[in-house]
This record gives sequence, structure tokens and C-alpha cells, in this order.
Amino acid sequence: MSEEVLCNLFKNYTCCLTGHRVLPQKRQLEHLRQNLRKTIAKLVKEDITFFYTGGAVGFDTLAAMTVLEMKAYFPQIRLYLALPCPEQHENWGQEEKKLYEQIKEHADRIELVSPQYSPDCMKKRNYYMVDRSCVCAYYMVQEVRSGTAQTVNYARHQGCDLIDLSKEISAPVWNKKDEIFHWSEEVYIREFYPKEGEES
Repeated sequence: MSEEVLCNLFKNYTCCLTGHRVLPQKRQLEHLRQNLRKTIAKLVKEDITFFYTGGAVGFDTLAAMTVLEMKAYFPQIRLYLALPCPEQHENWGQEEKKLYEQIKEHADRIELVSPQYSPDCMKKRNYYMVDRSCVCAYYMVQEVRSGTAQTVNYARHQGCDLIDLSKEISAPVWNKKDEIFHWSEEVYIREFYPKEGEES
């Protein structure tokens, strides 16, 4: 079976998650997290079980961790990382690199879009995810001159259903008393930087 046939086969069950590298703070960040959880839960009920993220810092990292978190409730979902090039993380800070490696380790699939860095490899990565998805859920506050805006516009023209994660998502996820698992950034950081007296 050709790659094109496989892409078309899985497209109706796939959502790409895209957004800015700079995340909101405090209350707005928690609001974004909750919208991600609600969106994933809602999509799973609509038979969307494959989720693409781009592996970058900021929203991509948050989205990847949220998909991994939601696996505790929906074991059938899969996290796919579409990486623009092998060198993507070379200039990141130490903690960001560690977190990146953890996410790669837990991802169900890693797909390398370009064998080496090029000026347009990020754009190719974004379009690659859209081409394999029927839904695009996004966090966007800069509607012009941003890679996220370019990706959302491309997804619109490709006929994807669009979900704006900055707006209120009304779909229920679970009862609060059932919320027993939260995979936060601190979980990863503690694994690599244990406090004194803790085992590494």
C-alpha cells in the first residue's frame, strides 16, 4: 500500500495541533490546557484518535504532553511527532532538550519531514501535518505574519475542520473527582533534576 493511500486512509481519524512558541501565563495557560483536554476528549468520541504535533517548544510541547496525559483516559489515542529536521533542538536550553527527549521517547511515532535544516523546513513540517489531518486545532493570537496563522490558513483551504483553542470549549471531559492524572512539565523536569534526597 502506497504512502498516499495510507495518508488518505488515516486522514479521517487524525487531528493536527499547532500554535505559537510563546504560551500565555497563569490563568490563560490553564484555560488553554483545559481546552486542549476537552478538545481531545470530544474528538476521540468522534473517532479521531491520531494527534500530530510539531515537536517545537511552546504550544507543541504543551500539546504533546496533553495528548500523553489524556492516554490515561483514552488508551486508544496516539501521539505522532512531525519533526522539521534533526537539528530542531540544537539551540534549545538544557531543560527544553530533556523534555523534548522525554516526549520523543513516549511518542507513538516520529516522522522526519526534512533530512536537514532548510529555510522552509518548518513550513514543510506544518503543511505535512495538515495534509494528513481532517481537523486542525490551534492556539493563535497573532493572526498575521506567524507560522501558526500560515498553517491555519492552509488548513482552511485544505478543508480541515478548525478548532480555536483560545475560545471557550463547552464539551465536558470528565467529572472533577475523576481527574487523577496530570502530566505537567514539572514531572519531566523532576526526572532529570531531582531534589536533594530524592532518587534520580
